[in-house]
Amino acid sequence: MIDYLNSHAETIITIVVIVLAAISMVVFLGAIYSRWILNVIGKKRRGIKKELSEYVVQYACGDLAFEVVEKRLKTSADRQILLTIINELTPSISGAEREKLQLLLGLPAIKKYFMGQFRSNKQLEKAKACLYLSRLKTIDSDLFPTLLEYSAEEYPILSYASSMAVIAHGDDEQKRFVLKNQLINEGLSDQALNDLFVEFQDVSEGDFSSEAKTIMSFISGNAYSPSRNALLIRTLGELNYHESAEFLVHEFLQLPSRISEPEVAETLITYMPVFASEETELKILDRLHIDYATSEFREVREATVKALGVFGKQESIPILEWALYDHDFYVRFYAAKSLNVFPDVQLLSLKPLVMAQDDWDELLGEVNSLTSQL
Repeated sequence: MIDYLNSHAETIITIVVIVLAAISMVVFLGAIYSRWILNVIGKKRRGIKKELSEYVVQYACGDLAFEVVEKRLKTSADRQILLTIINELTPSISGAEREKLQLLLGLPAIKKYFMGQFRSNKQLEKAKACLYLSRLKTIDSDLFPTLLEYSAEEYPILSYASSMAVIAHGDDEQKRFVLKNQLINEGLSDQALNDLFVEFQDVSEGDFSSEAKTIMSFISGNAYSPSRNALLIRTLGELNYHESAEFLVHEFLQLPSRISEPEVAETLITYMPVFASEETELKILDRLHIDYATSEFREVREATVKALGVFGKQESIPILEWALYDHDFYVRFYAAKSLNVFPDVQLLSLKPLVMAQDDWDELLGEVNSLTSQL
């Protein structure tokens, strides 16, 4: 055997090289063919998308009948491309045109596909179906029990998507139910939760009283993590609903002198200059001066010096001057910025003894730069 291999070594090597070359050629040609196929498919899809986009725009403008668009949708690929077009157009339009796009989403072929996915075994497919339902103008009432069930799932995408559908179509009690489920779902990001509240606002049609009362009930329950409660407070503050002013001031005044978590205190302090009244302003300033200007948490001290600058009261000047000695740069920076709003304060003369001149000049430069931009 060894003699045979030795005598035919060159032939064997030649065969191996030829085989490897052939395999390499096949792989190379396969890659070229695959690339060509992808280009052909991509070009075809772009052509279909361009044509369907023209159909959709004409339909939304009233120049084309619904039946004409429906008749054009011949394949599943056409329907998928249509969904992409609708998703791209929806954020930029409103009113009657948006309602027309919702009618397109209700085409029997599209609806049949997503209803099939709604009760599939795949979480992601169910989530896609729920998002589809959230985009429709109306949905069948028998879908709500399943949507409410999905909202309690730990899988964040499904929980979020089902909640979006309920917020878009459900009653107040159902909306509160799904929002509670999302607040306790730690896998759901704050941004996703914020999106749900934005949708809640959108469907409120300008009347935020129901939403404000719902959020206040969530905060009062104190059943959620500090970051979740802080998010609820921000959402309530942004609504600027008159009933929320007294509520948020009360929540702030009820905070303990020494806090264990910074998120809630920081957020409440941020909104105090907005919601303080003549009756509560002095109490708020006392808490800021005594309790939170010296908090162990940097975020709380920063929020405090910012708020004191907005209040603009003379009794806050010594507190802000003291904050110039804070070990955190941003606390020092916002203390200087707040002091800059007082016309009788000469900021240049307040350089802390422990701060190098170059550092002080840099801080003042940042303050002056920010002030000039406002």
